[in-house]
Amino acid sequence: MSKVAIIRCDEYDRTLIESGLEKAMDAIDADLSGYRKILLKPNLVMRKKPEDAATTHPEVVGAMINLLKKKGISPLVAESPGGPYTRKRLEAVYETTGIKDVCLQTGTDLNTDLSSREISIDTGSALKKISVISPLHECDGVISMAKFKTHRMAVFTGAVKNLFGLIPGGQKIELHFRFQEPLRFMDMLLDLYLATSPVLSVIDGIWAMEGEGPTAGNPRKLGIIIVSQDGIAADYVAAKIIGLKIEEFPLIKRALERGLFREEDVKVNVVGGKLEDLMVSDFKIPRRKDINFLKRYLPGRIEKYVRDILTPRPVFVTRKCLGCGECYATCPAKAITIKNKKAVVDLKKCIRCYCCHELCPEKAVEIKRNIIFETILK
Repeated sequence: MSKVAIIRCDEYDRTLIESGLEKAMDAIDADLSGYRKILLKPNLVMRKKPEDAATTHPEVVGAMINLLKKKGISPLVAESPGGPYTRKRLEAVYETTGIKDVCLQTGTDLNTDLSSREISIDTGSALKKISVISPLHECDGVISMAKFKTHRMAVFTGAVKNLFGLIPGGQKIELHFRFQEPLRFMDMLLDLYLATSPVLSVIDGIWAMEGEGPTAGNPRKLGIIIVSQDGIAADYVAAKIIGLKIEEFPLIKRALERGLFREEDVKVNVVGGKLEDLMVSDFKIPRRKDINFLKRYLPGRIEKYVRDILTPRPVFVTRKCLGCGECYATCPAKAITIKNKKAVVDLKKCIRCYCCHELCPEKAVEIKRNIIFETILK
């Protein structure tokens, strides 16, 4: 039985959130006794202010820190944001997202160690070994503290996808390049989840992000926090709340196919309410980027030609682009150059991973569909 608790919380008040998290943990019988040091892994994908709803809110992190300390557990906060993994970049992300202030207020260690260590994945489908940031090895366990967000490639990013931030920056780029097919990318994420085995998963949905997530979407108030010891079940419940079906959510689809998840095993406890009251019918979800159904009907060369034409492509908005080089530094396929202080993409090299869209600080990258594909989707 996978127990999932949902607490209702309308504002980022640390005291209220802490009380809610405690009730949620009681509801799912989460027992953290025996743990001495736990790594808190928030979603800090890039330098975004808390009100942008792109990162885990610092008050949610602060509430969990307080709760762990009351239990005699020492917390350590760590993240590897998108892009190059440097100390300067890491510290800038911690400061802008408000995480630095929370750690200073609570006297909590904030990781700046850039080293990594390799771990084996015995049950892996896509991976047999992978490097993860060193702080993971200093702790007895990890808590995934995710943000409730849509995602251009993954459709939704929650507790499981958040763990991708345990992989050092440059190696994330390599994995995007290796696993271009969305379902294989989901296999890789599930392998990482199984290898790291979070002791708890928390999804901050007080203010969520809808639309063009994970960084360029719009804030949407849901007033909830989801808590479970099963991160896959937590993501399933999050998807259920916004009406996202399993066939539309590649992570859950693969988890189901691999026998890692069963709908009938999920028990939801809404603390002080009913699940039906939390359902949202108009949550804006990005359409999937892949069109692999063509493989069923077309020969290889023709399929590739049609796919290249129809697959949504990144388009750089020149008037917004500052030529900062963020997209250049993070492009797995090295398809981007900076010319005359503006970014230029070579679509022949582009693998449609949309890292440029995800990490552009100026929201200068838009995803454009071919008019034919747009008509088919409608």
